Parts: sequence; C-alpha cells; structure tokens
Amino acid sequence: MSGLREWMASRRPAPPADLAAALHVHDAPGAFDVALAVAARARLAEARAQPGRTRASAFRLLEADALITYACEAALDTEDPEDALRRILTSTSD
Repeated sequence: MSGLREWMASRRPAPPADLAAALHVHDAPGAFDVALAVAARARLAEARAQPGRTRASAFRLLEADALITYACEAALDTEDPEDALRRILTSTSD
C-alpha cells in the first residue's frame, strides 16, 4: 500500500458509511500506526471538549475508538509489532 488512505480503504469489514466519512485522516507515508493514534487522540480531545451526554461527543468517542483500533491493526502489519505498539503508546501519552 502506498498511503494511509488506501490502507484504510482496504480494511474489512468496512465501517458504516457515517463513521467512515468521519474517519478521514491525512495521508501519511510509512508509520500508519502513529498517524492513526494521533488522529484518535484528537477525536478524544474533541469529545472531552463537549462534556455531557451529547450525540456529537458520543460520535467523537466512536471515532477515537475506531482510529485507535486501526492503529493497533496497522501495528500488527509492521515488521516489529511490539515496537509499533510501543510507538502508539508513546504518541498518545501526555
């Protein structure tokens, strides 16, 4: 795969259309795992910025969950999954 968008489009099963539209991330060469983890963290921050039981906040949480799941999946596709998972943890820590 040449880019993150292609990699995400190849995931099966495909996410529901509404979620797929919200999972847009900038194309990134190489370390998809970290790019996805950073995007997940951004969605989580958006959810936290809208406290309470709001639909928008719930959707941001779902997006964050999907993106971190994809990050872990991308990590498993690397030559050193353990190191890739460690990079994800490092990229998402405060």
